[in-house]
Amino acid sequence: MLALRYVPAFLRLKLALSAFALLTTSIFAFSQDSYMVGFSSAGFGAMAINRGDFNNDGIPDIITGNNGGTGGNGVSINLGKGDGRFQPPKNSAPGIGTFDMAVGDFNGDGKLDVALVGYVSSTQGVLQIMLGNGDGTLTKGQTINLPSIPRAITTADFNNDGRLDLAVALNKVYFYKGNGNGTFTSAGTVAVGTQTPLQQVRAADFDADGRTDIAVSDGAGIYVMWNDGGFTFSTARVASSTFGIFVTPADVNQDHFDDLLVTYYTCEVGKDVTPGACTNWEVLLGSARRTFRQSAVMHLSSEYQGIGGLTAADINGDGINDIAAIDSSSNLNVWLGNADGSYRSTPLKYPVGSNSSASDLVASDFNRDGKIDFAITTPGQSSSMAVFLNATPRAACTPSTASPSVTVCQPQDLIYSNSPVHWIADSRDTSHPVTAMQIYVDNKLVVNSPSSSLNEYLSMARGQHFVVTKAWDSSGANFRSDRHLTIYSGTPGETCPAAESSLNICAPQQGQTTSTFVHVFANSASEAQMTAVQVYVDSKLIYNDTSGATYVDTAFTLAPGSHSIVVKSFDANGKIYSESRTIKVQ
Repeated sequence: MLALRYVPAFLRLKLALSAFALLTTSIFAFSQDSYMVGFSSAGFGAMAINRGDFNNDGIPDIITGNNGGTGGNGVSINLGKGDGRFQPPKNSAPGIGTFDMAVGDFNGDGKLDVALVGYVSSTQGVLQIMLGNGDGTLTKGQTINLPSIPRAITTADFNNDGRLDLAVALNKVYFYKGNGNGTFTSAGTVAVGTQTPLQQVRAADFDADGRTDIAVSDGAGIYVMWNDGGFTFSTARVASSTFGIFVTPADVNQDHFDDLLVTYYTCEVGKDVTPGACTNWEVLLGSARRTFRQSAVMHLSSEYQGIGGLTAADINGDGINDIAAIDSSSNLNVWLGNADGSYRSTPLKYPVGSNSSASDLVASDFNRDGKIDFAITTPGQSSSMAVFLNATPRAACTPSTASPSVTVCQPQDLIYSNSPVHWIADSRDTSHPVTAMQIYVDNKLVVNSPSSSLNEYLSMARGQHFVVTKAWDSSGANFRSDRHLTIYSGTPGETCPAAESSLNICAPQQGQTTSTFVHVFANSASEAQMTAVQVYVDSKLIYNDTSGATYVDTAFTLAPGSHSIVVKSFDANGKIYSESRTIKVQ
């Protein structure tokens, strides 16, 4: 007779060692990129999304800005569990419909705060400060009424006084100087572009001079505001489009200069009568000369229209950044990068769900396994968020062919890791031989090697670290690549890869003899969203997830004896994927 009982997530740690050998075998059996997709509840009308550790437990959390009408406005925080799953949202509703937000420690107490911009009525815009309590909740702070409704906000130390400031997109860029205690004072405005209202404002250092610059979109052009110090800026237009243009800063080629990821349209979306491309994206590389160089252009077919949330991240760990975005059909698309700075024309595609209305994404290592994951707001799916856990096997290190350059293949940027951290890097300079490579942890030299490549294990204390990898050539010139990572003590989350149009059971293995706690861990992949994942024990349905997730990762108590375990998944096109295991419980 069956004795079935669901085992809470924390008990999965007891099963990790028994599943490790099989999981390792499964990873080597799959060579293609793979994700595990799950859904968590979010604030009502969640639109903007960001990350941060809001309770200082060393686990990444997710914050969403909400714009869902009565009772749904404000901001919500989903505290992470450390395995890629999240607690229900802690909601804060300060009476503001949120369009955008900026995260930072505004009062210097070691707890993350949030600045929201949005509206309190159809005519009244507002900047609302929410101060973190260190437990995943927020307290309403300073409220600043604005002359119109803002669309975007960013934060950085624009005047280099050691305090975070704010820049808000209205008809101009409005600056607010941080006082260091969670309050802000007006610091003037800068006129940018010809369109109102401004659509985007994002902070980055494009010329790597140590002063934070700003990228602005007015919907028709992209402008860069070069920081001259003290809230003064020199503004230049760097790109334009008649039908709409948007921007995301990122260090795409990992050379210490922030770059521009630009999305632009060559027709009016929804009104183009000619089939084919309308959406395009390109990469503009920053430089010390305050100029940009176009390095890659991608003209998209009609299958990939209306993309948003464009960002750069190393998905497969080969050392080369890839490009990720959401399209209007609610798919996560990933264009894999090549060593020469180009990208594969056909992206990897992962469905979010046809009713998701996905519009924004954020990258982080949500299950702390050293790989970059994504979280996507899905307000069209009952105010939830989709979490894509990266199950891709690590690719071979592929040094960039750009010269000069430093390629850090391991670790990836923004990851979590136990100590010591395995550091693999290579450098290239076709003009002069590379004579040395160095690693600086939080501005302290820890490795100095007379070689053009590194393979080191670095011991680091728990917490956040900024790590610079430098190469020096025979002329005395140096070039670098930066990494941000968090060190923690604990067990990383597990992932189970799945080839396209299949289901893979990573645990238990066929013929396994196990205790009464049986870990069932399986993932599936399809061109369409999954509608259900089920587990059957001896032909009896004991688990049925209809959230849209692609995987099951839980444990059950089974009576001693022989058992048949079948995992099935169903997609929106009516396809059924199935795999089985026979095990012995004692």
